[in-house]
Amino acid sequence: MGKFKTGCLGVVGVMIAIALIGSCAGGGSKDKSESTSSTSSSSSTSSSQAKQKVYNDADVNTLIKEAKENAAAANNNYKDKDIKIIGGKIDNIDSDLKYLTIEGTDPNYSMIHISCRIDGKNKDLKDSILKLKKKQAVTVYGHVTEVGDLVGYSVKLDKIEAAQ
Repeated sequence: MGKFKTGCLGVVGVMIAIALIGSCAGGGSKDKSESTSSTSSSSSTSSSQAKQKVYNDADVNTLIKEAKENAAAANNNYKDKDIKIIGGKIDNIDSDLKYLTIEGTDPNYSMIHISCRIDGKNKDLKDSILKLKKKQAVTVYGHVTEVGDLVGYSVKLDKIEAAQ
C-alpha cells in the first residue's frame, strides 16, 4: 500500500506541475495582447511623426560633388537623413513606377545620380510622377538610405514636385 500512495502522490505532483505550466502560458497570452496593442499604438504614432518630417535643404550638385570627392564624408552627412533636394532634373522614370533618377546640372559629375525608390502603395506620389517629364526640373523630398561614390544616392521618395 505504501507504493500505491507514493505513486498517487507522484501523479498528483505531475498534474500540479502541468497546471502551473498551463497557467503561466495563459498569462503569457495576456502579455502578448498588451504587446500587440502597444505596437499598434506606436505604429500610429510613427505614422503621425512621418507626416511631420523636417527636410534639410540640399542642392543636387553639392550632393553629387560631395559623394564623388569623399563618399565616406557624404555618407556620414546624409545617410538616414530627410532631405529636400533642389535643382535636380529627371533623368529617368521607370515604366513600372518603382524608381526614378535625378541628375545634377554640373557636367563634371554627370555619371553620378540620385535614385529615388517609389512606394507603390502611395497613389498620390505615383499620380504626381505621372505628370512629370524627362529633363524637367524638380524638387525631391525623401529619406537617404545609401550613399556611394559610384552609385550616388539612394532615396526613399516621400514627395516630388515640379520646380517653380
